[in-house]
Amino acid sequence: MSIKINFRLLILLFGTLSFFSCYAHSKAAKSIKNNDIKQLQDTKGTINQSGNIEFDKMLSHLRDSLIKSLNEKNLYYEKLLSELNDKITLLEEKSNYIDSSNSKIYLSLISIEDNINMLSTTYNEIAQISYANDIKDIPPITDEDFKDKYIESLALYQNGEWEKSLEGFKYLLTIGANNDLLDNCQYWLGEIYYKLKKYHFAIEEFKKVFLYTDSNKIDDALYKLSKSYSHLGDEVNSSKVLVELVENHHDSEYVKKAKELLK
Repeated sequence: MSIKINFRLLILLFGTLSFFSCYAHSKAAKSIKNNDIKQLQDTKGTINQSGNIEFDKMLSHLRDSLIKSLNEKNLYYEKLLSELNDKITLLEEKSNYIDSSNSKIYLSLISIEDNINMLSTTYNEIAQISYANDIKDIPPITDEDFKDKYIESLALYQNGEWEKSLEGFKYLLTIGANNDLLDNCQYWLGEIYYKLKKYHFAIEEFKKVFLYTDSNKIDDALYKLSKSYSHLGDEVNSSKVLVELVENHHDSEYVKKAKELLK
């Protein structure tokens, strides 16, 4: 009987110990599990946070690279645009230079043509006077003396002896004779001053030609008056004179040149 009671006690004690052992083990396991889950969650958070940081760094790096690339391209295109502008400027300067050169060449050709025409005119006048006998005898010199002096002065002009030529024509004008060649003498004074580049004097002498209303030198005087103004930089008066030449002397040989200069 005593043995049986002890046996039961032993069984009861063993069962109690087993229960408490299982309970403790279960609680410990549960605690361990909860700790593992929390640690896992913390680790996951750390991983997610670390991943976000790395991703932000990657985006920042890509953004910086893109900005740098765009800046480099921008500098390249700015440099290219600057080079193109320089080339355009150079081409414009060359174009202006060519236009200026063409204008100078054109004006030089006109000047050469004018000189040729002038020489031709002087030769024609000499020839006409040499064979003309319709000059009236007007003192203090005869018509022959006047004619000879005129031809002599004109020949001096042709030879480039402008000062001597100037003296000759001034002498003929000083006489004050009512001679048909007086308007021509007046015109040649303007031409000589023009050759001497004394354009102010040339303008005054050419204007005096207009006092001879029947003169055959009026269109010549208008043309050279315009060129004298132009040499002095007075393009306004130069153009006005050319317009008068075109409008009032339709048959003049200078009309074509005048229209070209007015363009």
